Amino acid sequence: MLQEIIARKTLLSSNLVVTFVTMVWPVANLFSIYWGEYLEGRKDRKNLFFIAGILGRLSLVVTFFVQTGMHLVLLLLLVYSFNTFIIPVQNSIFQFNYRRKIRGMLFGFSQTVYSIFLVLTAFIFGRVLDYNEYLFRFLFTIVGIFGFLGIITLMKIKVEGIPEMVKNARAHPFISPIIATVYEFRKNKPFLMYEIGFMVYGFGFMMALPIIPQFLVNKLGMTYTQISIGKVMIANAGMAVFSPLAGFLEDRLNPILFSGISFIILGFYPLLLNLSISQSIMDPVSFVYFSFGVFSLGMAGVMMNWTLGSIYFARGRDSVMLQSVHVTLTAFRGLFAPLLGYFLMTRFSDTAGFVGSSLMFFMASVIMFVTYKKCRDGLYG
Repeated sequence: MLQEIIARKTLLSSNLVVTFVTMVWPVANLFSIYWGEYLEGRKDRKNLFFIAGILGRLSLVVTFFVQTGMHLVLLLLLVYSFNTFIIPVQNSIFQFNYRRKIRGMLFGFSQTVYSIFLVLTAFIFGRVLDYNEYLFRFLFTIVGIFGFLGIITLMKIKVEGIPEMVKNARAHPFISPIIATVYEFRKNKPFLMYEIGFMVYGFGFMMALPIIPQFLVNKLGMTYTQISIGKVMIANAGMAVFSPLAGFLEDRLNPILFSGISFIILGFYPLLLNLSISQSIMDPVSFVYFSFGVFSLGMAGVMMNWTLGSIYFARGRDSVMLQSVHVTLTAFRGLFAPLLGYFLMTRFSDTAGFVGSSLMFFMASVIMFVTYKKCRDGLYG
């Protein structure tokens, strides 16, 4: 949550390097369709979970050797590359272990627990980094150890009812997942349109990422504690409160419609963030907190649909491949969206980047509403 702030504030990275830091997670997701192709229909995933835990979590102990922003980029590339395996498997746990009528609520409560601990951790980390900002290496090591223990816990969860699939032994390991993705989009038009909507949303989300660190650090002069309160604590406190409600709605609303509503709320977040520096209603830092409060409300719904939405389109079969496609597509927007935000910020202004981000959110909501109407009217079969 603080990686790009650390790159800017402690490692004194340029705006371009900070942009690279924001790109690492989505670009690493490119590997997800290959994990999905390999995992689909396979029941024994424990050994891969263990490897992912070591390389995707425990590897954070290497942070002690990080001296520059580019060092951080390389380390995060390793961490996030194996995270793309963990996400689809977690999705399978929710799909096959929990009934449809209560799945959203249970996921909402899990997000609440996650957010509560994230809020507590963020407050502690913010105070520690304000005391000595170079202690981020020690803190990242702690994160890696706890993350690894979390993976060990996930390994112990049994997943029942995964349907067996016959694999084509002659399929090319590089080409096969791409062909499977194209075929999925051709036969599952609602899923294609859903992903297009999320693609546009992702552009809005990632365009703002390289702008926020220099805006908060250089323009507003916020401390680590203040940034942690806004960017992590308030943003996730809202998710802690609203995730069970989002889960309740997820169990009852179409995920396409629910995503459209969530994107509208998010559309106001970059506009409010940009307004914080010029408005006279309240202290700029307090207005930043308000902006992240709006963000948390919208993201409660987005996280629900980002994680569970692919289950709806799988229609009973293992959703691991669909979720892998969903995760992989973040790589494509991750290649361009942060660079677009960087271009708008450096060529024009922060305002141009924030407004562009907001327009993407609103456009994504329109795509979702149109898609929902066409699905409801039976135009997609």
